[in-house]
Amino acid sequence: MKQTKKFTMAYPELGQRGDRVQVVVARDVAEFVKFGYEETIPTKVAEKTKQFKDILPDMYWEGQKTLKTNAKDECRSSLVGLLGEIAFKAKLALGNGSKEYATFRFSGVDRKTDNELVAYSKHVCQTANFFIDKLSTRNVTAELITQTTNATIALDDAIDAQAEAISIREQKSVERLAMGNELYDLIVELCDVGKRIWEHKNEAFYNDYVLYASSKSTTQAEENEEVVEETTNEE
Repeated sequence: MKQTKKFTMAYPELGQRGDRVQVVVARDVAEFVKFGYEETIPTKVAEKTKQFKDILPDMYWEGQKTLKTNAKDECRSSLVGLLGEIAFKAKLALGNGSKEYATFRFSGVDRKTDNELVAYSKHVCQTANFFIDKLSTRNVTAELITQTTNATIALDDAIDAQAEAISIREQKSVERLAMGNELYDLIVELCDVGKRIWEHKNEAFYNDYVLYASSKSTTQAEENEEVVEETTNEE
């Protein structure tokens, strides 16, 4: 279930506001006690603010996902090259129109998804082993087949690593949003109480609790950051 971002300020600004609210609540803690808060309420604000600020931003996890995707693409490219080598040599060894050559089903490699390519490569390696004697005349060796098998395993592992990176990115985005909403709810409540305390008494202290009174954050990249639902693209 997709969460809703409760605050309109940027993520870094929310952290700054948490720091500021902690300071003024610590100053006015005696007044907050009158409203049923513990004297440790400034510590609670500080802890929640720190927890929120310690979470790495989405751009970091997006970068990790990109690295895993690039690694997967490199594995795919390497495997496609090896399959192309086997296909060409098999054509020379078995004949383009032979039934033996047809069993490999050398076609549409570039159109296969990553998972389809893994399954197909396993088929090619098994078939090559079956015809190893005939293929060896064109230098399709056990070493080449083993190299292709290892490349298949590498791609399979890279697919899993990419999927995990996408999952972690989504998980961290959700965690960050949830903690941001939790921190926002807390400081909104405290700001409402703070304004109640100083209304018609001290304008400067009252303004300390006006949540959106500060200038906008210079970090505009995260201004409208939301949880993104992603899926793996296997091309």
